[in-house]
Amino acid sequence: MAQIFIGTVLLERNRWTSDKQPSYRVSEWMHRFAADGFDGMELWENHAAPEELTALADGPLPVAVFNSYAGMNDAETFRRQQSAEQTVRLLAPAVKFNVGADPALWDAYLANAGIWLQQMPSQTRLLCECHGGTVLETPEAARRAFAVWDNTRFGAIIHPFYDLDGLRAWFRALGPQVIAHSHVQTRAEDGTWLVLEDRAAHVKEALHIMREEGFQGTYTLEFTRGTATPEETIEGLYASALRDLAFLREALA
Repeated sequence: MAQIFIGTVLLERNRWTSDKQPSYRVSEWMHRFAADGFDGMELWENHAAPEELTALADGPLPVAVFNSYAGMNDAETFRRQQSAEQTVRLLAPAVKFNVGADPALWDAYLANAGIWLQQMPSQTRLLCECHGGTVLETPEAARRAFAVWDNTRFGAIIHPFYDLDGLRAWFRALGPQVIAHSHVQTRAEDGTWLVLEDRAAHVKEALHIMREEGFQGTYTLEFTRGTATPEETIEGLYASALRDLAFLREALA
């Protein structure tokens, strides 16, 4: 059965503020996440406050992915070291990261990611989010990067519920061994986040493509209905997340 994680950023109303101060303690939600059927958490780095680390590491639900925002340029060396130390403390088997957007720093991004890997636990895999606005936003660019990186220690994160033609292109470029994780979110044409059932046929077609292409990775619920709306509440977002969890479980069965 596929593993489905709750992204702690999904419930965080301060996710895009300038200071990104957490509005809730993840440790106070972990038992609820576990009881409601999530297999783990993708922990937003700002939720890994020093006073939370022990509770998060020893809690009832594992930190399956540590969501780091440490950059891959030379100026972020210390921040990468901090992220590696947090990963060790949390026993996280995977770390999400992004590269930057400057093509001139291509070699530095790839080299620094490789150095960073050596600071991680031996069982930890680095998952590069192939994100718009970075030098790895296209399948071909990502293919070039993964030709350099060790594919047993590096993996790719995709967003499968956007463009179905583009989804196949990612698999043709990288293959299911590299594509290890997916961020789950879907939107209306105006950019409003939806629950998965609002685009049920589209989501099921994407999952069908992923099965055909051999995907055996994991899923994180990243954003959902209610995200970034004036009426956003943590309980409302969680109710939408549970609807997405139920839909995804049934669609993957």
